[in-house]
Amino acid sequence: MKTNLSRILLVLLAAILLASGQVDVEDVTDLDLDDTDTDELDQILDALETENVESSIVTNGEDITSDEDCDAAAVDEMPLVGESNPIVDEEEQVDDESVTPNEPANTDIAETNNETNTSETEEIAEQQQPPTQTGPFIDLFGDVLLSLEMVDETHAQVHQHFTNDALAGKKVVGLYFSADWCGPCRQFTPDLVQFYDKVNSRRGKQDEFEIVWISRCRSVDDFGQYFTHMKWLALPPQEAMGQRGQYLGDKYKVKSIPTLVLLDEIGNVITTDARNKIPMDKAGIGFPWKSPISILISALVPRSMRLLMKSQVGEVVDLMKKVILGSGNSPGGSGGLGGMFNKLRESLAKRAGGQR
Repeated sequence: MKTNLSRILLVLLAAILLASGQVDVEDVTDLDLDDTDTDELDQILDALETENVESSIVTNGEDITSDEDCDAAAVDEMPLVGESNPIVDEEEQVDDESVTPNEPANTDIAETNNETNTSETEEIAEQQQPPTQTGPFIDLFGDVLLSLEMVDETHAQVHQHFTNDALAGKKVVGLYFSADWCGPCRQFTPDLVQFYDKVNSRRGKQDEFEIVWISRCRSVDDFGQYFTHMKWLALPPQEAMGQRGQYLGDKYKVKSIPTLVLLDEIGNVITTDARNKIPMDKAGIGFPWKSPISILISALVPRSMRLLMKSQVGEVVDLMKKVILGSGNSPGGSGGLGGMFNKLRESLAKRAGGQR
């Protein structure tokens, strides 16, 4: 019994060793086994091999999340070294495609920006250039007038205004001939400032009175200093100290300063002696001291009609000046009134000779 049991254990041990791979078949043959034991050992080995194969098949069919399987799947999905990632390539291709058509678009944007900058430059140039202005005050003052704004006690800022815009809606416009070096001017200017504020603060007649200073200062610096004492407009200093200032002085027969000339809304003279009228009428009760005829004409004749009449009267006056001051106003001349009289005299002489 013991002998049979020992042989069974020996066969089992040999089978286990062979199955585990710890011994070879040659080693098993060295054991003291007979043919029966060998047959049993072969049967046991066949059974163990069949079980290992089935176990391997089940394992390979179910355990697909093993490390080797995942690594293999990862290798299949990952790009090889030196190959480009198709996803990255697609994104880069999209970027390339987006860049390529944008090149002309960027050019168009640049052209649009250039056109915009050009149009803005043109608009700025148009803003800097004065618009075409016409009217009686343009003939007198030109296109631009100045105003002064005090920033603080020691600093001021000068602003430019188009003449027609600055004088729009004004019923009375004064031309103030004055200078900083003139003592009577320095005395009269504060009184004129008070009078100016009083007239322009009247109910229903606010801001209907404007003054344009025609400087008689000797330098631009003096002009700037003296302008700080005024609240009204001014002719640019280069104009006031140049031909335009001289023309205005001659036109209104300015013999001394200070002089204040008042014009109505179409540029007709109301008075050339407002400098002396203000001290006598500080309250401005009679301002602007129009004649009764002027008041009647202003009330009955529209402004547009008065402007038309003024232009026609001006043309007639110019024509009369040409006739009177023609080149032949001398006794022997052929033009002007002298020429007309000579022609008339010759015609009469011929008629008288024919009658004889």
